[in-house]
Amino acid sequence: QVLAQSCLWAKQYSCALDEFRQILEQNPDSPAAHVLTGEALDGLGKTPDAIAEFQAAAKVSPREPNVHFGLGYLYWKSHQYDDAEREFESELSVDSSHAQALAYLGDIEMKRNNPEAALSLFGKATKLQDDIRIAYLDKGTILTQQKRYDEAVAALQRAVKLDPAQPDVHYRLAHVYQAMGKAEESQKEFAKVRELHEKADEAVASKMSTAPPSLPQ
Repeated sequence: QVLAQSCLWAKQYSCALDEFRQILEQNPDSPAAHVLTGEALDGLGKTPDAIAEFQAAAKVSPREPNVHFGLGYLYWKSHQYDDAEREFESELSVDSSHAQALAYLGDIEMKRNNPEAALSLFGKATKLQDDIRIAYLDKGTILTQQKRYDEAVAALQRAVKLDPAQPDVHYRLAHVYQAMGKAEESQKEFAKVRELHEKADEAVASKMSTAPPSLPQ
């Protein structure tokens, strides 16, 4: 299990998957092994298989902390919002103060065009835990739509502070400043978006140009 978790932390998902499968052969009712196998599968881009592992964990141990949240997140990532909502609610029945579950429920409400319900959920989430990026990003989006620009800027700047390398928040900030008539600030944010996209393209090109490692002897 230590080896498997080390592989997972190092993002060596195939290695982690092999080790977790050996654990499951010995103990098929281990919720932790199912969860970690699911994380490894998700890291490999095999989301449907990851969902199956989290479902197995939830079946074995329905009150295990974070199992329903992890399953809900995978559904959310797959745009299965009704299923995601059900799992986030299940997580909150286990832990009523699960801030991330509240934040992602807020995101679902935003997607359903229920802004006030979403803002209420974001408020609860950030009161419990103030470092959930999606809550501030979505809050800034809603406040922008409501033309509450100063509040939107504050929320988006908090999202930038949590992860300055993500271009989406800079793009949204650029549009808020544009709506406020702050051309200089808007241009700076658009320039930041271009810079981050260029860095991402360079990173991909670098990986593609790197010679593959030698096969093990």
